[in-house]
Amino acid sequence: MQENHFLPVNWIDGMKINKSHFIAQDNAFVYQLAQNTSCILNELNYGLLPVGKDRTGVKIFISTDNQKKLQVRIQQCRAITSGGFYIEFNEDTAIHGGNLITPVVSVPQALKELKNKGVQFYVVLSIDPYTRLPYGSVDTLEIPPRIPYTLPTYHVSLIPVAEVTKNVLGPFHLPVGKLTIDDQRVLLEEDYIPPCSNVTSHPELLEIQAGLEQFYSKMESYSIQIIQRILQKKQTNEMAVIVQKLCENISFFTASELAELKSVGIVQPPVYMVSKTCSLARLMKNTIDCFLGNGKEELVNYFTEWCNISQGELEGSMVNLANLQYDHLDINNAMDKVSQFTKIVSKLFYQLSRLEYIGKRKEAGIFVKEEAVKQGSESQTPKRRSFLAD
Repeated sequence: MQENHFLPVNWIDGMKINKSHFIAQDNAFVYQLAQNTSCILNELNYGLLPVGKDRTGVKIFISTDNQKKLQVRIQQCRAITSGGFYIEFNEDTAIHGGNLITPVVSVPQALKELKNKGVQFYVVLSIDPYTRLPYGSVDTLEIPPRIPYTLPTYHVSLIPVAEVTKNVLGPFHLPVGKLTIDDQRVLLEEDYIPPCSNVTSHPELLEIQAGLEQFYSKMESYSIQIIQRILQKKQTNEMAVIVQKLCENISFFTASELAELKSVGIVQPPVYMVSKTCSLARLMKNTIDCFLGNGKEELVNYFTEWCNISQGELEGSMVNLANLQYDHLDINNAMDKVSQFTKIVSKLFYQLSRLEYIGKRKEAGIFVKEEAVKQGSESQTPKRRSFLAD
């Protein structure tokens, strides 16, 4: 639907009124409320809203039949669109009399034409706030009997992922799921994270935020331990100088960012967590690049030797994250890159923190500090997405 401008009714004494005047006034109020709300929204902070601990932001179920028809059922959703329109319903859309229009959607193209192509679609929920449906139980004591309330109309549609960009979806639309049609099968991507207004809007984002807190805390501890060991041993070789500088920059970074992440990170949009980690990746990359020539090459070879990290693995993860273009429609893609980077870096600095001397080769002797605590205590039980080395 197109967004129209709804103006308040000009009420005057003695005018004849009917329900159309009240509907027009209500539409004007809804329009103005959405305009006011959209002033504090941008392309990075709209989407699912925070929910209680016993609920999730959205629940979707799909089914297909032998007639190549796809049915989408949305059981609950609480969100705000980029245009400032509020979405909330808590009943299964398959319940008779529900206000969500859930059409039996024809799969775009015949399934046989999509065989082995792996085509992806967004499940897009749209709201029509100006077309209302009656809702509620009839009050038999009221004459004439009527359904007492109204709710906005909702629609569900499928849009190919390749055709969707940040500017394609309008102020009334919100992607709430993603489907993959592969080998004539329709699969709902369980790990898809829809656009979210903040971290508390999705349980997966809460796990990610907790994992990043743990990662930054570990990085701060590892960096300080490595610096202390270099200073205590009075190591002045080129490798020790580079590692010390890298650890100093990381410790300065965590000193300013860790407290902020713990105090306000949980109420920020998802891009906040991503941007912090992108900044760390860029900081590390720039620090290493400062040491040109043999110094940088020797450092990479040293990391490869002691930490079992391939030569391009560390630099590749830093470059990929530093140059990441965050897409609010596909949060999971950004979080995968963040997870890849943090696992590599935490593994690297955990190993460096156990070395007695920085710069010694393995064939020169054993210089690994013995730890009384088992390595398993360095990380918690692996979760769905880990941010620390296994």
